[in-house]
Amino acid sequence: MTEQDLTKKILRNAKQQANNLISAAEKRASEQIAAAQAQADERKKLALKQGQDSLEYRKTQQERAHEVSCIKAQINAQQDWIEQAFTTAREKLLNASKQEIQTIVDAYTKKYAKPGDKILIAKNWAHAFPELPTTTAINGGIIIENQTYRLELGIDNILAELREPLAPTVAEILGVL
Repeated sequence: MTEQDLTKKILRNAKQQANNLISAAEKRASEQIAAAQAQADERKKLALKQGQDSLEYRKTQQERAHEVSCIKAQINAQQDWIEQAFTTAREKLLNASKQEIQTIVDAYTKKYAKPGDKILIAKNWAHAFPELPTTTAINGGIIIENQTYRLELGIDNILAELREPLAPTVAEILGVL
């Protein structure tokens, strides 16, 4: 074989080996690209799932927060209605008729007064009991006192005493419960 034939054969073998190496490299690169693409697809699916889960969680939290806000607003509205009812009752008690004042005073003197107690009536209620001494210490109501104690039964005290047990009934009557 000649030198030229030998060179051609070496070149052919080198080309063949180079083509084999290129094919193998292309195959490995293609496999690596496919594996990387599969990993990227899996990561994308996972990220989308996590994003959807996070969105659902946030939506649930927002719905709960909205429900709590609605409940708070409803409670505040109910409290406003109850407060308005007691404010109206206070005004009516302060401006009660002579008979209503007498009924209230009689009930409280029977309940709290003992023989020998001094009874003072609020100045704005004096028209119902002109024979009793008056006081400006309270606005509507009576004071029962003796040497040992002084019991102020003003409108605000009376309403405060009645508020807790009557609030649910008032709310029910107003239709807010």
